[in-house]
Amino acid sequence: MLTIAFAMAVAAPVSLPPVDRCRGDAEFSRLRAQLQKAVDKRDLDGLLALMSDDVRVSFGGASGRERFSDYWTASEQDRELLWSELGRALRLGCAQATDEEGKPYKAIPGMFVIGDDLDGFSTWVSLPGAVLRSKPNAQSQPKMRLPAWTVLGEVEHDGGSWIEVRTPKGRGGYVSTEQARNLLDYRIVFGRRDGQWRITAFVAGD
Repeated sequence: MLTIAFAMAVAAPVSLPPVDRCRGDAEFSRLRAQLQKAVDKRDLDGLLALMSDDVRVSFGGASGRERFSDYWTASEQDRELLWSELGRALRLGCAQATDEEGKPYKAIPGMFVIGDDLDGFSTWVSLPGAVLRSKPNAQSQPKMRLPAWTVLGEVEHDGGSWIEVRTPKGRGGYVSTEQARNLLDYRIVFGRRDGQWRITAFVAGD
């Protein structure tokens, strides 16, 4: 039992940098370029045109382009969040896999796929410039500057702006949520519909 646990610990990644494993598919590359253009222009109609009819809006059962539009345009704050989260995700690479039914899908950020064996709820990744601190406030003693994309295990998070974490080498401390990204944060999922790549989900959580 100890040998198995040790092997699993050794195999766990210590970092999840952005990777791009979705190259080589001309159709998907065009879709991705159109998505980037829609985000740059904040073009909601252009974004909706890239989605499947059954695009998932939330894990509460909401789906479809109309529901997506209603969900993300309810307030100015929602609209700002939509474009900012899409923009952040698009800078974090892409990876591909198959779902439980054996169907191919692609996901942005790539870390959502690459870190699939990790506990998504309690795993965070440090962003460039992240600092591990001794206490949960920006004025507390810095313990170390975290290497970008370090995998951090959550010790405790009350939903606020600081997370108590532990590094792969066992060093504990606090990091701001603005300087880390949870594996189950917003991601864009792409699947094939009627023989074409489409955005099939933009969700956070599980």
